Amino acid sequence: MKNYYVLLCFPLLFLLGCSTPLTPYSVDYNSSHKGNVYLPDRASFIQKDKRWGSQRLGKTSDTIASDGCLLTASAMALTNLGFQLNPSKLNKALTRYDGFTSQGWLIWDGIRRVTRGKAKATVYNTVSKQIIDKCIMSGSYPLVQFDNLPNGRSHWAMVLGRNKNVYYMRDPLKNTPYPLNFPITNQNLNAFKSVRCIGLVD
Repeated sequence: MKNYYVLLCFPLLFLLGCSTPLTPYSVDYNSSHKGNVYLPDRASFIQKDKRWGSQRLGKTSDTIASDGCLLTASAMALTNLGFQLNPSKLNKALTRYDGFTSQGWLIWDGIRRVTRGKAKATVYNTVSKQIIDKCIMSGSYPLVQFDNLPNGRSHWAMVLGRNKNVYYMRDPLKNTPYPLNFPITNQNLNAFKSVRCIGLVD
């Protein structure tokens, strides 16, 4: 999706290419087991879902299906935190609370507005494994932006957790029963253009 500091989103080829199904798991909030650290995975939304894919993004002529990757990733994070906001509901709420620019880019303070101050998006000026890990350990969901894709566009996905070798992710363009595996390597981390973390306000 288009976002506050984002371009349009297209399929994330290298993320999808390295994905494999994970074994189903059931864990408590911000728990760990045998070196794994992950957050609840209660929501898996796809931006092209027929229930909201044709809905206009904010007040633009773009649709959630074509440009709603960040909106969809944000909806997953908020629903996992207990707000029950699917992409359609979040889109309408953000539009009502002036959470988009005129171009349809997400205004990050819109997360606070639509949750009435119960959740927020934290913006980081740099990208690092330490920042992503810190967000996960605090119970926040990192949203990572991939850039320099072969088609020249960027894309957002939501990180659920990690083990020593991989991040567990939900991709708004990939309809899979389990999270995707994204190997943690220097090359892959360099693909992250930015990171934002959505979490509950203390």
